[in-house]
Amino acid sequence: MADVTYNTASFPALSQTLSRLSRIGSQPPAILLGYKERDEAERSFWDITAKVGIKFQKIGERNGTGGDPVEIWLGYYKA
Repeated sequence: MADVTYNTASFPALSQTLSRLSRIGSQPPAILLGYKERDEAERSFWDITAKVGIKFQKIGERNGTGGDPVEIWLGYYKA
């Protein structure tokens, strides 16, 4: 996923969608998120996804355009 965290109003719907998609099949898929902070309020995404069973772990960071960091997060469904 990329550019999905800038609209904080969509977080509940996005979290529910991720939760449902993660429960399809016998083995939950991994979710890879590239995150570049635009607003501190975007950090609420991780709390909202945790409430529906999606856990994220920061696995890296790279310099993005303009030198601003892009964080790399790995998510998975955990019942």
